[in-house]
Amino acid sequence: MYNSNLANPKKTVLTPRKLSIIILFIGIIFFAVIGYPLVQVFSGQWKLNQQLNVGYIESLDIFGTIIPLGEISIRFYSLCILFAMLAGYAMAVFLSKWHYVAGTVVDRLFIGLVIFGIVGARAFYVLFNWTVFETEPINALLIFRGGLAFYGMLIACLIYLWAYTSRFKFNIWEFLDFLAPSVLIGQVLGRFGNMFNYESYGPPTKLFWKMYIPDTANIYTDLNQQFFHPAFLYEIIPNFILLFVLLFFYKQLTLKRSGLVFAAYAAGYGTIRLFTEIFRLDALSLTINTLVIPVSQVASLIFILYGIYVYFIRKKVIYIKKTMAEY
Repeated sequence: MYNSNLANPKKTVLTPRKLSIIILFIGIIFFAVIGYPLVQVFSGQWKLNQQLNVGYIESLDIFGTIIPLGEISIRFYSLCILFAMLAGYAMAVFLSKWHYVAGTVVDRLFIGLVIFGIVGARAFYVLFNWTVFETEPINALLIFRGGLAFYGMLIACLIYLWAYTSRFKFNIWEFLDFLAPSVLIGQVLGRFGNMFNYESYGPPTKLFWKMYIPDTANIYTDLNQQFFHPAFLYEIIPNFILLFVLLFFYKQLTLKRSGLVFAAYAAGYGTIRLFTEIFRLDALSLTINTLVIPVSQVASLIFILYGIYVYFIRKKVIYIKKTMAEY
């Protein structure tokens, strides 16, 4: 059904460019506020808790079936992922209006993307860490123990998005445009979960921004080191800058064209990830005989090339945006 509120989104007070400036100021204030706590954590003066204990329930009786529970806790990593999804959803709803896509369409799409994204991210991680799961494959289902891979999520979501837009005859490039910044803001927020888990860090370093890693989280005990590169932060900061740039130039990139925002995101994020993977000790890899293939770096290179390819095939395409009533 046609939504009159989408008839002319340019009449709305808030534009993508204004939103980019607001997000920039919020980001500056946020990092200023967490600056001191971050220094304390990185120096090892403060120890991060990975979970928040909310209570103890011995057991739960469901229709006569007793289910033992014990300590109930919430992992901060899960909270970061939850905030990331909510922020991504809000961004998608806002930007979809500039493509005359109703919020109800985004709602239905979001549910499928979350489900496919989680399954894809877990499957990708398990696939390239199969030696950890081959003795007890059931552990592959225990997603709450950690182990998600972004490129697995990306592949699964792209497949679902293609199926969804083909089914309802939507322009997939328009959807990719407003979803790209949505994914990016989720990546910025979600990466903070790595900090709480003391993961996604790089090799030992003596640089002044080095991060303390407790022995319980040190995946290479033979290194006999305590301070490492905060690789997750190397991804958060440039991702935030890329998000600002995409939103700031969103109107120009989507003017009579679709797909250019996604192209810029693919090339930009691929480059960022290609660089940050150099610093990650826990980077996914595939070993064939004696050849070690860095999975995420190869995926990043493919993503960069795909972004460049999309840019050149879409930059000359002229189209007229349709309202929901015209689809």
